[in-house]
Amino acid sequence: MTLQRMSSLTTEELELAFKAHAGELRSFLYRHLRNNETAADLAQETYLRMLRQPPRKPVLNLRSFIFRVAHNLAIDHARSRGTRDQHDQGMAYLYEVTGESPELFDVVASQRELESLGEALQRLPAQCQQIFLLCRLQGLPHKEVAGQLGVSVSTVEKQLATALDFLRQCLQR
Repeated sequence: MTLQRMSSLTTEELELAFKAHAGELRSFLYRHLRNNETAADLAQETYLRMLRQPPRKPVLNLRSFIFRVAHNLAIDHARSRGTRDQHDQGMAYLYEVTGESPELFDVVASQRELESLGEALQRLPAQCQQIFLLCRLQGLPHKEVAGQLGVSVSTVEKQLATALDFLRQCLQR
């Protein structure tokens, strides 16, 4: 691809470039994270990040840029995992000191997280919310959801990715 502003790329051009490197990108992320699901999630997040925040300067090598975004996301993920581990250690100490049952704390935390998820889900656009519920809660394949809603499979995939990204951000707050 020649030198150009990413912001001038169409969604289809970006999607083609991303698909061309998707397998290699997931392998790259797996080598860093040692978890297939997290690697796939971060590969999807890379695509979403590029759609939402195109660079302001011209990009000489789109493949390198895709991998740089993915690498930065992997670093962010590792940092947040470290913070979560510290929190878990602190909670274990709290349980030990207070003599409270960890199950009680877990139940309260789960209830709060479920409430937060429900509130965040209500803030999604109707179609995005419906796609999330059909794919994730009812476990329907993307093709079947697309048929039910009269949209393309690509729309289902993009809307699901948007929903997952939004919900993940809401739960991390």
